[in-house]
Amino acid sequence: MTCILGISGSLRNGSNTLVLVEKTLEFARSLGAETHLLDLREHPLPLYEAHEDYDNNPTVEKIISMVESCDAMVLGSPEYHGSMSGAMKNFLDFLYRELAGKVCALVSATGGSQGSGCFDNMRASVHACHGWVLPYVTSATGRDIDAAKQITNARTIDRLQRTARDLVYYGPLLRQQFQKDLKQPADAPPGFAQWMS
Repeated sequence: MTCILGISGSLRNGSNTLVLVEKTLEFARSLGAETHLLDLREHPLPLYEAHEDYDNNPTVEKIISMVESCDAMVLGSPEYHGSMSGAMKNFLDFLYRELAGKVCALVSATGGSQGSGCFDNMRASVHACHGWVLPYVTSATGRDIDAAKQITNARTIDRLQRTARDLVYYGPLLRQQFQKDLKQPADAPPGFAQWMS
């Protein structure tokens, strides 16, 4: 069964980012996927420091395990000053090998823009970890989500449905091929997976 992990990188109470991530996971479940939600508001990470050893930190261990075991991810962040949230960036700083070979979808709650700065930054971080990013994104403003936290914009719902479908179908394909590539003999034609060895 395909496993999709959703990450909400908003620390705001009543987060619209969380609504977008949860709706994507709901659509993925309707297609038969197993889904898990990681709300960084409920699971705060320490500020990443490269010289520190986090092996005995239960929150870090849990998050690394969740990322390792999923087939694909939906990353959600509010757009802050043209970039992703500090919580999302800090989350990504803890990852490298765990993200490699996985497909990620990007969603963002914005104040009125298209979220392009936020998406550019998340996309660059995923690429730096040898992950794949779906070629389209979904942004929503407060006008697209009502007071009951229901998405009212039909185009937003359509994009999230497409996102869920593509994560469920492409996620396991690319992850399985990447895992095979990691095990191929040294004399086989190299692909990008060999950069991880």
